[in-house]
Amino acid sequence: MTHEHLVFGVTIDQIDQLDGLLRTITANGDMVTVGCGEPLHPQTVSSLGEGIFNAAIAVREVLDQVQEQRL
Repeated sequence: MTHEHLVFGVTIDQIDQLDGLLRTITANGDMVTVGCGEPLHPQTVSSLGEGIFNAAIAVREVLDQVQEQRL
């Protein structure tokens, strides 16, 4: 049996941030994928893509913080 040791911790606030950011990424991705009855305006697609990108960068920042939080 392998025993894995915990290396870093995560706060409840960080989990909440990650949850909200992942919901943003998912919602924007759903809109790009599913859209509506008519094609999306190019500016709308660009805005949704920017939202996905910004949320992904924010996820990376939170994960970088978590990585630095040694137990």
